[in-house]
Amino acid sequence: MTAAVAPKGLPLPRAARPLLWLLMPLMGAVNQYLAERTAQALMGRAFGLCWLTAAIRSPWVQAWIGCEIVTFSAWMIVLSNLKLSAAFPMTALGYVLVIALGWTAFGEPITLAEAIGGAAILAGVWLLGEGEPEASA
Repeated sequence: MTAAVAPKGLPLPRAARPLLWLLMPLMGAVNQYLAERTAQALMGRAFGLCWLTAAIRSPWVQAWIGCEIVTFSAWMIVLSNLKLSAAFPMTALGYVLVIALGWTAFGEPITLAEAIGGAAILAGVWLLGEGEPEASA
């Protein structure tokens, strides 16, 4: 007995595939940047209706919601063209980008553990990618 496989979407042009591989981790990093800016903008406000009103009016929250919509749309395109086991490892690259983002945008120091962890993530994504057969164009 074989499992049913969902049909995949229209194939992407070969040139678009690397862009999707870059888009997902970049969007993850942008999401985290907007989340941090949102937290900073709402810092010191007591949680409640006033906090929610301020959040809704915040350009950081509005940008964050827009970013989430773009990220969701891109993820649906990725999943319609790749197996989940091939697509999901690319999201781990976002962790490495967030470490770099924290350092560059927020002046957060990078610890040795973060540097080693980031290298391990990159190695893991590379190893997972090595196990994937080449897709036909």
